[in-house]
Amino acid sequence: MLFRKLFTIGFFLLVPFLLTAQIEDADLIFRELRVLEGTWFMPQDRGDRLEIWKVQDDSTLTGRGLRIKAENGDTVLLETMQLELRGDVIMYYATVRGQNKNEPVGFELTLADADGYLFENPAHDNPQKIRYLLLGNRELQVTTEGKRGNRTVTDEYVFEREFTPAGLEFRVRGGVNYFSLRGTGYLTASPAPEFTWKPGWELGTQFAFRGSGGFITINVEAGLIGKFSHANSAFTVPLDTAPFYLDYIRDVTYRQTWLVLAAIPEITLKRDGRLSLLAGLYYGRLLFNQTTGTELPGGDNKLFDANNDFKKNDIGILAGFQYKLNFGKKDLGGKLGLRANLGLTNIDNLYAARQSDGTNNSLYNGRVSMLGVSLYYSMNLLNL
Repeated sequence: MLFRKLFTIGFFLLVPFLLTAQIEDADLIFRELRVLEGTWFMPQDRGDRLEIWKVQDDSTLTGRGLRIKAENGDTVLLETMQLELRGDVIMYYATVRGQNKNEPVGFELTLADADGYLFENPAHDNPQKIRYLLLGNRELQVTTEGKRGNRTVTDEYVFEREFTPAGLEFRVRGGVNYFSLRGTGYLTASPAPEFTWKPGWELGTQFAFRGSGGFITINVEAGLIGKFSHANSAFTVPLDTAPFYLDYIRDVTYRQTWLVLAAIPEITLKRDGRLSLLAGLYYGRLLFNQTTGTELPGGDNKLFDANNDFKKNDIGILAGFQYKLNFGKKDLGGKLGLRANLGLTNIDNLYAARQSDGTNNSLYNGRVSMLGVSLYYSMNLLNL
């Protein structure tokens, strides 16, 4: 009998540790719970019931349970909720109006699987268990289980997600890039010019217009991009007078600053998900170009100046993806992005203007465009 009592006492002392041991990767699970953010509603005869969740920071979600009176539309606060990540433990706190002296009751996450997220507090009477289960992308099932006297009582609520209203974000963006010139066709020079990649920078602003469905966002961007590249090229141009030829040599690094305007649709793969794809068009205007290296011929003649090797306007495509990634406790709507930049315009103003045949333009079909990749981070200033 003594052994049985000791075993029973020991078992109940170990239960919290056994339950906690079932949870691994608490930080990843808490990120999954961020999908609760938004408004959920359930029609009832006495008026619609709502749950409204909001991400407060990387480790806290706050929620409210409401009922809208059918007779006059007034809103009644039923309870407040809070989800907290504290180390390796996720806690759910519920404060129900008129119960427990209006003090919060804590429930610990003990299980996260295909059947949802289970929060338990065996010491409480009703509820002792709270389970949240997402039914697809639009429905949420909340089940509670507890004791009422000697009876086990279960309540079930099925909420439907409301579409979030259209929103506007004003973002700032900064990052690094890697660019190169890209030559195609016949470019006069023999052998063909060699273009190599160079690292650069970019800074910009972004207006993000988010649709009411939460899947599509239109990004309107304006920014400055430092596009650096290296060219190694040499060719000869015939002249009508002595010395009857002129050698051009370009073994230089171009350091260019472009003003870039873009309109880029963005599609989120999962409603309010973290990963999104984006693709759109950009327009670039060359503001500044500086060269370092070997540049021949030299002199003050603008025809020979390597700063005039390019046309001033460029149109191209941007495509890539963004991932929501916030640093610090305050949620600034941070996004880490990676995108490719493909210029579609022929920006060559060097080889076309100085063809070695001197007369026959039909032989010339060379093109020079920009090609690059950008890694950047942006944040929503409206969240400050």
